[in-house]
Amino acid sequence: MKKISLWILFATILFASCEKEQDMFKLLPADQAKKPVLAAHNAIAITESNMAETTVFKWEKADFGVPTATEYTLYVKIGDGKASNVASAFGDSLSIELEKLNKTLINAGAEANKATDAQFFLEAVYKDYKVSSDAITANVTTFKPLFPDNVYMIGQEFGSWDWGSANVVEMIPVNGNDGKFWAVRYFADANNGFKWNTTKAWGGDFFSLGKDVGFTTKDGNAFVASAGFYIVVVDYTTSTITLEPAQVYGMGDCFGGWNTAQYPFTPQGNVMKITTTNDGELRMYANAAAAGVGGDWWRMEFIILGGKIAYRGNGGDQTRVEVKAGKVVTLDFNNGTGTIE
Repeated sequence: MKKISLWILFATILFASCEKEQDMFKLLPADQAKKPVLAAHNAIAITESNMAETTVFKWEKADFGVPTATEYTLYVKIGDGKASNVASAFGDSLSIELEKLNKTLINAGAEANKATDAQFFLEAVYKDYKVSSDAITANVTTFKPLFPDNVYMIGQEFGSWDWGSANVVEMIPVNGNDGKFWAVRYFADANNGFKWNTTKAWGGDFFSLGKDVGFTTKDGNAFVASAGFYIVVVDYTTSTITLEPAQVYGMGDCFGGWNTAQYPFTPQGNVMKITTTNDGELRMYANAAAAGVGGDWWRMEFIILGGKIAYRGNGGDQTRVEVKAGKVVTLDFNNGTGTIE
C-alpha cells in the first residue's frame, strides 16, 4: 500500500512539474515574439589587399517564448533594390569573409569602388515562425578591378599606324567577362608589327601586358611567327595577351545541331567559309582557350547584318537571320564584312 502511495505521490509531483514548465515556456505567436536586434556596424571598406579578412555582425537574439535553436540569416539591400542573402548562422554573431561580402554587395547593386549606404537586417527562423529585425545602415565600399572599356589594335596591316584609319581593330568584349577582349584577324606578313592601346591615340600604347603567349616582341612592337588567321585575346585579369590560331564555328540548325566545335569555318586565303546544310537561323562564334568561356559559345558570338559582321559583345541576343540550306557563308574579318550566297 505504501509503495502505491509513493508512486501516486511521484506522479503527482511530476505532473505538477510539467505543468509549471509549460506555464514557464509558451511558444509565442510570431507577431508577439521579440525581434532580434542587429547591432550597429562600422563602415566597411573592402580593398584588394583585405579580401581574406573577415567582418563580424552581432545581434541580440530573438525570443519566441521557448528555448529554440533559431537560425539567423543576414540580408543586405542597396537603395530600392531587392534584398540579397549574405549568410546564415546560429547563435548571436556571424563572421563573413570580405571577399564573399564584396561579391554579394556588388550583385545587390553597390557601385564598385565607391562608398555606398547599405541596409542590413536579420531574419530569425524557428520552425514555421519567422521574425525580422529592424534594418541598420552601414557605409560600405566594394572593390572591383578597374579595366578599360575599350582596347584597340594598330599596325602596318591594321590602319597603317594611323589611329584615324577605319582599319584600326576595335576588339570585342568577351560577354560577361570584364577585362577580356578578343578579335579575329588575318595576318598577311609576319614581318609587320602591331600593338595595342585603350584609346585611338598615341601615348599609353603597349605591346605587352606582362605575359606574352603565341607571339614575340621586338623594338616596341608585337609579331606573329607566320602569316595566317589568329584570334587575339587581351586579358587584363591575368595581365596576359595571347595569340592562337583562329577557331571560328557555325552553330545551330542550319549546320546540323547545337554541339560546340562541330562546324568549323575553313580559311581560304584571307577569308573564312562554311556551307549551310539545312534551313534555319544562322549563328556563329569564335573560340579561344585563352578566353576561358568553356561551352558558353555565345559569349563570343556574332552574325551578319546588312553585309557587316555584327558582334554580340556584352549585349543580349542578336537579331535572328534565317538562311536556306546550301548557302556559302563568307567572313572577311579584316574588312568587317560577310556574305551569304
